Amino acid sequence: MGRMLICCGKKAETPLYMKEFQISVSTIEEICYCLKKNLHMLDKSIMKEQICSFIEQQLGMETLAKQLRAVIEKQEGLSAFVRCIMKSVGYLSEEELLYLEAELKEVEGKSNVVRRKAKADFLLEHKKYAKAAVEYNNILREEILEDDKITGDIYHNLGTTYSRMFFFDKAAKYYNMAYEKNKDEESYACYLLALHMYLPKEDYVKAVTEEMVPEETALALEQRLGQALLDEKESSKRNRMNEVTKYRQLGYVQEYYWALEKVFDEYKQEYRRSMSEG
Repeated sequence: MGRMLICCGKKAETPLYMKEFQISVSTIEEICYCLKKNLHMLDKSIMKEQICSFIEQQLGMETLAKQLRAVIEKQEGLSAFVRCIMKSVGYLSEEELLYLEAELKEVEGKSNVVRRKAKADFLLEHKKYAKAAVEYNNILREEILEDDKITGDIYHNLGTTYSRMFFFDKAAKYYNMAYEKNKDEESYACYLLALHMYLPKEDYVKAVTEEMVPEETALALEQRLGQALLDEKESSKRNRMNEVTKYRQLGYVQEYYWALEKVFDEYKQEYRRSMSEG
């Protein structure tokens, strides 16, 4: 059984929007929860007057606000800032606090690129695709990227971000750039899938031929694309895909591929229309 937490301070009449986590908080306990849950994303940008004023004025915790301002003024660091907040409400045991501080020191030791990527990854995971794209592009424009693995991962996630917004041409570009950096087969597979989604059939076949993609790989991609489309569509189209698969089950292989290609084409047209309308 977990410890019982006694709420401290007031509930804010005007919540604080913590843009780092894309969430609004109204109590000190909610602040603690956000800090603990998103520990890997924290940096010194959290140490600002805005949060001190909110704690003082909205939550009525003047002593804590004063302590936090002292931490900022003395430049005691992120670990001291977070510990001060956690201790104010007994949110963590002393043992848990020591573990949290160790994790924070590890986070603080990471490069700025890694911390910024974590924030962009958070936005992608929470379906804030436009904001995620901005963050990834800012990293690529503003940071010196020396690690091919991290660079490749940023390109890959940017490709995923654009694919979720149906910009498959951009997605293909960044998946390909990712593969050039990280040599990850998943990045290459996503590159081919993105090509499939925006190129006309003849151009896609030409691209696959020029890439010298093995036949079994191309077939696996077709199956993967079919499943992805199946997962994304409402039940009526899901039922239609089930009808298409019956051709294969009955041994009508050629008819199966014809029907499957027709469904793919219709889905691609829908994606293109949504892209032009958006």
